[in-house]
Amino acid sequence: MARATAYSVKSRLVGGTMKIEIGSIALLALAAVLSGCTGAQKLSASSTIPAAEGHLDCGKAANDNTSVDLKVKHLANPERLTPPASTYVVWIRTDKTAIPQNIGALTVDNDLTGRLKTVTPQRHFELFLTAEASGQVETPTGEELMWANCNR
Repeated sequence: MARATAYSVKSRLVGGTMKIEIGSIALLALAAVLSGCTGAQKLSASSTIPAAEGHLDCGKAANDNTSVDLKVKHLANPERLTPPASTYVVWIRTDKTAIPQNIGALTVDNDLTGRLKTVTPQRHFELFLTAEASGQVETPTGEELMWANCNR
C-alpha cells in the first residue's frame, strides 16, 4: 500500500516558464507508486481462514514475463474446510470482468505451508486462491480465500 508522503514543491519563473522542483526522495516515491509494486506483498485472507498468512512476490522474468512466487503458511488442510475440498487452486485475472486463469494447484504440507512458483505473460493482475474439488478446474467455484495484486 502506498502511503502519503509529505514533501514541498517549489516553483520558480525561469525565462517566462514556470518550473516545478520536487525533491528527489518524493520523485522516487512517486515513481514507485506509478510503476506499481514489485517485491513481496502480504496477501489478504478471508474470515473463513483467519490464521492463514501469505506473501506474493512478483518480478521480471525472462522475455519480459512476470515471475510469481507465492508462499503461504497456517493454511488449513482443504479437506477440513466447509464445504470440504481436495486442493487449493491459484488464479489470476487481469480485471474484475476477466475470466480467471488457473495457474496451478497449491499443495499444503504437514506444516500447513505451501508454495507455488510460476511465470505468466501478464504484468498487472489480481491473484487469488480458492478451495476446489480438483486442481484441474477451469473456473473457480469456491470462495476467494486469499488475494493480492501484482503490478509490474
